[in-house]
This record gives sequence, C-alpha cells and structure tokens, in this order.
Amino acid sequence: MISVVRCIVLHSVKYGDNGLIIKCLTEEGLRTFFIASYLKNNRNKFPFLSYPLSITECQYITGLSGKLPKVKSLSLDYVPRYSAFDFRRQAISTFMAECAVKYIREESMTPELFHYMEQCIRFINESEYLPAAYPVQFGFGLASLLGFGIDGPANAEENIIFTLDKGFVPGTTQAALNQTDSEFLREVISAEINAPFETRIPSRSMKNIFQVMLQYFRYHFPETAVLKSPEILHLLME
Repeated sequence: MISVVRCIVLHSVKYGDNGLIIKCLTEEGLRTFFIASYLKNNRNKFPFLSYPLSITECQYITGLSGKLPKVKSLSLDYVPRYSAFDFRRQAISTFMAECAVKYIREESMTPELFHYMEQCIRFINESEYLPAAYPVQFGFGLASLLGFGIDGPANAEENIIFTLDKGFVPGTTQAALNQTDSEFLREVISAEINAPFETRIPSRSMKNIFQVMLQYFRYHFPETAVLKSPEILHLLME
C-alpha cells in the first residue's frame, strides 16, 4: 500500500552501495524509512538530506513483510529562506537534530512535539537575527514537552537557583548555576520562543547556562551518549 506523510528528517545513514535509512519525526510518531537508491547518474537525488532537519513529504510503500517502509518519492516541503552555507544556522540546526534523535522517544511523542520542531526550524531559517540564547530556549522548551520542565517559583522577585534534579528552587546557595546565572536562565526561558530576544547576557554566563542545560539532559537521560554538536556551539558563544 502507498501512503504519504509529512516528516522532519532527523538522521540518515548509508546502507549498502547507494541505499539510505532515514529516521524521521511525524505527527504520528517516529518513523524509519528505507531509500533503495539515492543516486541517479551518479548524482544525489536528495541533496537536501545533506543538511539537518529537512521538512519533507514522503511517499512510501508499506506491507513488505519484515522490511522497513520503502520510500517511493521524497520531496522538500519547506525551502529555507537563508542559504544552507550559513554556518551558524547549520550548527544550531545540527544541535536541534541531535537533541531530537537522542531524547525524543516513541512513548513521549505527541503532535505538539512535531509542531514545536517545525516552528523552530522555520524560525532559525527565516529570522534575520538569531540570539545566542536560542539553543538554550530550544533545549528547555523541548525538555518541557518531554515532561521534565524546570518551572520554579511564580514570584519573580523570589531568589532562585537552578538544580539538576528539581530545576528552579528558592535559595541563594550555589547549585548547578549560581544565583546570577540562574536569573539569566529564568529570563531566557520565560521569553517567548521563536521571537526576538533583546537581553544581552555575558558570554561566560551564556556558556555556563548552555553547559548546565546539557548536564540537565544527561541527568534525565543517563543512558545517552554525550552530544557531539555542542562543541561547535561553544565556539560560537565566544
């Protein structure tokens, strides 16, 4: 049977001489598809798969016993506004894709997660200005949708610190982040995602916050290997 689905390609891996296996996010959940041949006349038929988080329309064949659904056609459903050679946007996209691959599980998948990812992809490819805080906004937004948000005291005047196990808690003693950086983090996540963020945060504080966010994910997913993409983002935060 032939079916069609919109999907966000999270990861692809070569299979055999010219086959591909692609892992995708759909509104219904995580799906894996098989592309028998991605070459035509020795040229890649799907060059957009070379870049992270392509939003595509996939026509595929199901019902093959014991085999992955086979891709019949794959086309780009969203064309990014900015060039694929924008290194900073590509670095952030790679980080987002790696987070999605590592942390989204079938049991945690909801249509809201798919739409969140799609909105974030559109923002990083359409916004003229991407704040340094964006990876942190994205990461904690994803954490919230996965069920381990970091909501803290409702009183904005109350002193708070950030801890790996409970998120924001009242206090003044240093935990995962000191009070100053915890306040910066609260400002980052309280701002609207996919909207301009005007606050200037010192680069040292931004790097501290980003590093603690990675530790926070490791705390909740201890079985997950260390992410590779943050190495590039650390350099971009200098």
